[in-house]
Amino acid sequence: MNRKMRYLCLPATLALALLAGISAPASAGSDGGGGAAGPWPPQDTDGKYVSVPDSYYDAYEFQACDTTIKVEAGDEREVKYKGEKKDDGTLVIRFRGDATVDLTRVSDGATIDELDVSGPFTQRIAADGLSAHLSARGPSLVFAMGAADEKAFEDAGLPKAFYFERGRLAGNVVYASVDQMEIVSGEITHNSIRHAKDLCKLLDRAKDDDHKHR
Repeated sequence: MNRKMRYLCLPATLALALLAGISAPASAGSDGGGGAAGPWPPQDTDGKYVSVPDSYYDAYEFQACDTTIKVEAGDEREVKYKGEKKDDGTLVIRFRGDATVDLTRVSDGATIDELDVSGPFTQRIAADGLSAHLSARGPSLVFAMGAADEKAFEDAGLPKAFYFERGRLAGNVVYASVDQMEIVSGEITHNSIRHAKDLCKLLDRAKDDDHKHR
């Protein structure tokens, strides 16, 4: 699955990452963990939440803090999802369940272990796949993937990469094409986040704490 699409770039996190848009169905095969096999996410799961495939927890990277941030799945890996295909062709995918991630800032090795990203997340994808509504509740990690989402965050007074524990962030995005899923425009439609924490400052603090305990 396209990593840029799974970890929502909200004007969302998608986040969860959850943050950059929406995934078109991609062959995942058997996940070995009780989740659905075949195309994923499926068009419909018959109203049931099912386990995400193992590939959902693959490590990934994004650019922030003038460097690369590496993200690896933590010890908590209990995410499930439900897919629902509406009569008008809209695809709604909901994620929920306990999840943590480990972050590493490549430039100096600063780390944050077991960051809770268990906030529920919803993707509502238009029938043509060219637009989507994204909604994430805390605790969630959110980061911009390009100029369009950076501007949406800036307009809302939010950092380019941040973490929040409470509240909800939602927005609409438009993609350049179904194949590339590059976000060309976005707007935040709801922001009830309490105390968004700049990820770069969190990593700075983690680095300082590490030095103090040596």
